[in-house]
Amino acid sequence: MAKTAYYPPEYRKKEFNCAHCKVFAHQTWISNLRGELVDVIALNSPNNPSEELSPPGLFAASKCAYCNKWSIWIEESLVYPVQIIVEDPNDDMPDEVKELYIESAQVLPTSPRAAAVLLRLGLQILLGAVGGGGKNINNNIKKIVESGVDRETQRALDILRVFGNSGAHPEEIKLDENPDLVYEMYELMNIVTDRLITRKNKIDELYDILPEKKKDYIKLRDSKNKNKNKNKEKL
Repeated sequence: MAKTAYYPPEYRKKEFNCAHCKVFAHQTWISNLRGELVDVIALNSPNNPSEELSPPGLFAASKCAYCNKWSIWIEESLVYPVQIIVEDPNDDMPDEVKELYIESAQVLPTSPRAAAVLLRLGLQILLGAVGGGGKNINNNIKKIVESGVDRETQRALDILRVFGNSGAHPEEIKLDENPDLVYEMYELMNIVTDRLITRKNKIDELYDILPEKKKDYIKLRDSKNKNKNKNKEKL
């Protein structure tokens, strides 16, 4: 299924996806000059004598025609509401991990390193929720890998670990110089959540639908296979 087009908020644009409701809608622009509300679009008009009274782009506000909420702009940058410019967290993320994901996304524009550290913390909590256990994130990943995750998931976990560590202790990887790497971490967090939680939950839900007789047969079959393997080991 094709993704719906998304047009992020942009200074002086008449239509975009609202920073509040996310709906693509018309925006009414105003600016404050001498205490009066005037149309920002008119600031660049050669016939507008007010242009000299306030630097263009110093302050502006846009109102969404759909939700009627205001967004605040200072020096042509959106300052309210705080923009989340990464994909939404996976619905199956544990709540504590989801909160760290969103907090990380909020600080990303000003501090990629801080954002990476918060994601690393979220990863550690996520691993604990799926059986990783201890406080050492490297050992947690090792334990998860031993449980049988695929190679791509293992690599994604290690990328998140290494990038997150680089946020706190920059060495070869300098995230301030390569902020695009931090943007990739959000997608990886969603991927590992999908691999470790979402898919398992989906399979468990479908398995629960199976008739009890079928599930009993499966248990019996699997127990026979285990006994055969034990006998082979003895030989």
